Amino acid sequence: MAKQKKNNSLSLPGPRGVAFECVTRALDGGADAQAVLDNALTAANLDGRDRGFVTEILYGYLRMRMRLQNVLSCFLSRPDGLPVPVLRVLGMAAYEILHMDVPAYASVDWGVDSAKRLSKGKLGGLANAVLRKVARLAEDGADEDFFRRNTDSDIEFLSAFYSCPEWIVELWLDSYGRDRAEQYLEAQICPPAAGFVLNTADKKAKAAAMQLLEEEDYIASDGQAFAFYSGYWPEAFKGLKESVTRQSYAAREALSVLDPQEWPTPVWDGCSGRGGKSKFLHSLKISPIIASDPHKRRLAALKREVPSVASFRASAINPPLAKESIGTGLLDVPCSGLGVLSRRPDTKFKRTPEDMDSLVRLQAKILDNAWQTIRKGGRLAYITCTLNPDENERQVAAFLKRHKDATPLKEWTTPPDSELREFFYSALIEKK
Repeated sequence: MAKQKKNNSLSLPGPRGVAFECVTRALDGGADAQAVLDNALTAANLDGRDRGFVTEILYGYLRMRMRLQNVLSCFLSRPDGLPVPVLRVLGMAAYEILHMDVPAYASVDWGVDSAKRLSKGKLGGLANAVLRKVARLAEDGADEDFFRRNTDSDIEFLSAFYSCPEWIVELWLDSYGRDRAEQYLEAQICPPAAGFVLNTADKKAKAAAMQLLEEEDYIASDGQAFAFYSGYWPEAFKGLKESVTRQSYAAREALSVLDPQEWPTPVWDGCSGRGGKSKFLHSLKISPIIASDPHKRRLAALKREVPSVASFRASAINPPLAKESIGTGLLDVPCSGLGVLSRRPDTKFKRTPEDMDSLVRLQAKILDNAWQTIRKGGRLAYITCTLNPDENERQVAAFLKRHKDATPLKEWTTPPDSELREFFYSALIEKK
């Protein structure tokens, strides 16, 4: 009963209230932001415009959270002394004011009313004063010089302006140098490209693909998959609901550069998830493919979406496969996810430097055990969605040092200036 009363006291009305609830669950409850959003939009009776509004506030706030906190701290004597929900409301209202095409008075009114509701009337005046100062900042609140004036060091400036924890900033500066690190930092505060795959076995979908190729209104395409700027939905997709699926183009690219058409078979997709990679391999007429994943729900989705691929429930750490029975092992391993912060901005608040060592050990174990299943002349494809040399280049280098029968064939990383704004690493190794 007491718990129910507490939940009601934190509820806020309208689409902004839905966004506030999503932010709270993603940050305090540890839930995946996209899963939280999907559930909230399904439960709430919102029209298309409000659904887009909720999505924009949720992802925009998560991407810019640290920058917004820096702005608010300029007008609050003790920001850490405010209740977290009130500080969060101020941040969300500040995001609307500084980064969205919303009348400032509407954002200020919502922020003040919400702060009053959450503090039982105590902090409405403070919220009003702070948000009006944010509104007077106008474009200065997104200007680089504003953050240089209000930070004490270069690392602190980069962390505040690019809204990224200092340990990630330092990792990228040390690993990639200033210019490349800033490209990654800039990309992770922008929406990622929208990726779609057309089932070109369908005549209408194939015609749509041809039309899109002629229009050239895309960021990238391989003829079947397309990447567009965020929020774009081509007219050619109308009526193709069953023949169009969403898939990260950057993820597909990381697999495609390893020339899977030339892989020895059978191919084992050892961390298959919902089967996006298996589906891509199947579209290339690679056969046979077997797939495994430890999660029952993902496997169910894989069986539903790629029924022709044999699948079984298992962890890639200890694959139940006979020694030297596999032509090619595909390992899209668990990683820190620092390359896809634009799509999963909540990750930067959930990962810690302490996570890195355990992930590196887990990846090494998966690689070593999978290697035993690969026959001579076979291959191992290694993929991550992170920007951390320990999980990428150094991980593969250490593997090659441990296994004298391993020969590197290819190593690739998404270019830092990619407009896809997601970054993957992939490597292909052959067994002598």
